[in-house]
Amino acid sequence: MAELLEEDKVISEINITPLTDVFLVLLIVFMIATPFLMYQGIKVSLPSTIMGTPNPEAIVVTIDKEKNVSINDNLVKEALLLEYLRKSLMEKEDKLVIIRGDKTISLGDAVAIMDIAKRAGAERIAIATEKEIEKDRKRKVR
Repeated sequence: MAELLEEDKVISEINITPLTDVFLVLLIVFMIATPFLMYQGIKVSLPSTIMGTPNPEAIVVTIDKEKNVSINDNLVKEALLLEYLRKSLMEKEDKLVIIRGDKTISLGDAVAIMDIAKRAGAERIAIATEKEIEKDRKRKVR
């Protein structure tokens, strides 16, 4: 048989350059998009006041309009809320619990959460609000 010429040899290597390019582009896209996705939080429409309240370092209990409860943006089942709050309050020196409730939830739901917080060891309870000025700006921007 005739010997294969240098030109006729089969190249069995895989060219990974295009694959590397695609991975680098995906890496850059995820690096840019991740900070925006990391803190979406729970969407809650807070009641408004003229004064508003500062948001100190505290345990934040959020109740959305579907009555899902979360502690510091971690979704918690209502049956485990007392235990989870107890553990969280043990780690804090200031036993402050801030309740962020959607303005559509009932007063009874908010009071139930306050009761659970007191039983868990909260010494102070605050209700988060939004300044009316900030709310007016949001309306104008939309």
